[in-house]
Amino acid sequence: MMTNIVVIGVPEDGCPGLTSRAVNAVSQARVVAGHPRHRQWFPQFEGPFLDMTQGFSTWLNQVIEESEEGGVAVLASGDPLFFGIGATLLKKLPASELSFIPTLSSAHLAFTRLGLPWHDACYLSCHGRRSSDRDALHGLVARMQQGSLFAMLTDTHNTPRVIARHLQAYGDRHWTLTVCEQLGSPHERITAFSVDDLAQCETVFDPLNMLVAQRGSEARWGGHGQFAGDDSFLKRMPQKGLITKQAVRHLALTALRIQPEQTVWDVGSGSGSIAIEAAKMATRGQVFAVECNPACFDSLQANCFAHGTDNVQLITGSAPGVLSSLSAPNAVFVGGSRGAMAEILSQSWAALQDGGRLVVSAVTMDTVSEVYQWAKANQLPLDAQVINISNTRPLAHYQRYQAENPIHLFSFIDKKVPLYPSNLKMHDSACSRKVQFKERECRNVPTF
Repeated sequence: MMTNIVVIGVPEDGCPGLTSRAVNAVSQARVVAGHPRHRQWFPQFEGPFLDMTQGFSTWLNQVIEESEEGGVAVLASGDPLFFGIGATLLKKLPASELSFIPTLSSAHLAFTRLGLPWHDACYLSCHGRRSSDRDALHGLVARMQQGSLFAMLTDTHNTPRVIARHLQAYGDRHWTLTVCEQLGSPHERITAFSVDDLAQCETVFDPLNMLVAQRGSEARWGGHGQFAGDDSFLKRMPQKGLITKQAVRHLALTALRIQPEQTVWDVGSGSGSIAIEAAKMATRGQVFAVECNPACFDSLQANCFAHGTDNVQLITGSAPGVLSSLSAPNAVFVGGSRGAMAEILSQSWAALQDGGRLVVSAVTMDTVSEVYQWAKANQLPLDAQVINISNTRPLAHYQRYQAENPIHLFSFIDKKVPLYPSNLKMHDSACSRKVQFKERECRNVPTF
C-alpha cells in the first residue's frame, strides 16, 4: 500500500542491519528526512534532505508540508513507534498516510544483551524533561513501585547519574542499574551499577543510551508498603499529630476512589498521611498536599521521601487562596479548614473534574454543622458516616479497648456525569447482558 510518508527504523550499525525493504523505500523516495547520522547510510540518495538538527518544530512542519506530495521517507532510530517520531506523526496525520518499517528497538537490544526476558518489562521516558521544570523527574519513583524491570530513555539533562540521584534521594536504592550505550553500533558499551555507585559515577555516558533497572527487593514504598500504619509517618512535635488515623484514613481513601492517572488534593494535609497514601494509588497522576502550618512542612516532606512518593507536591499556603493555582482534581480530601470550611468546600466542588469526589472529615460538632449546612445550602446529597474506633491497650496482664474520638466522614460525588448515564442500554437474553456506557473525554495528566 502506498502512503505519503514511510517511517524507517535505522539501526546504529547502518547498512549491515538494514533490510532490503528499507533500502528500497529510501531509493524510491522523493524526499528524505531525519538526522544526518542516519542519512550517511544512504549515499545513493541524491534528492532533497530535511535535516532534523535545524530545529524539531521547523523540521516537522517541513515533513508535513512535503507529505502533501507524497514520497517522503523519514529516518529514525530503532523502532519509530517506541517513544519515537512515529507517535508524533500519528498525532499530526491520519494513520492511512503513514507506513512503518521498524528495526530492533533500543529496549529489545538492551534486554537481549542482558539476557533478560522482557515480556513483563515497563518502559519510561525521561527524554525532554528539562531541569527548568519544577522537578524534571517528578513521579519517577512512584511509577517504579509498579514493576520490577524497567527500560528508561534518558537525555543530556536527565542522565543515568541524575536518575540514580533521584532514586537515592527517595531511598529507593534496591535496583541494579545498567547503562547501555550505542546499542547495535561498533561502540556499544554496557555497564552495571548499584544506585549509590551510579549516583557518584563521574563517567560521561554517550547521549545514545538506555538505562535498564532491575529490582533487587520487594520492599515497596520505602519498605512501608501500601496502606501503611500510623507509626510509619513522622508527626509534628511536640504534638503527636496531625495525622488522620489509619482506620479513618483507609475509609477516606476508599470513598475517594482514586485511579492511577488522577489528580488529588489533600487540603489541611498535616503530616501528609492521606496525600502519601493517595499518591500510592495515583502512581501516574499527581497529589497536592496543601498545608499552611510551617511546623508541619519538614515532617510532611520527610514522610514523602521516606515513603518514596515523589508524585506529592507540598503547597505551602492557606486554602482556599492557594487552590486556584492547582490542576483540576478528580478527588479532594479536606482534613482541616482553619475556619474557612464553606469557602474551601465551594472552591473544591467547583474545581472537581466530572465524576470527581469530595470527602471531608470532621472531628468537632462545629465542623459537622458547617459541612452539613454547606451541603444543605447547595442542595447536594451527601453520604455521611460516624466512625467509632477502639484499639487495644495493655492493662496489667490484660488487654482493654481504648476508644478514639469519633470521626464524621462526609462524601459527595460530582454528578455532572451521571453514575448511571441516561443513554445506558441493557439488552437481556437467556445467556448475556450487554451494557453500553457513554464515553467521555478525560483530562490528560503528564506522566512518564
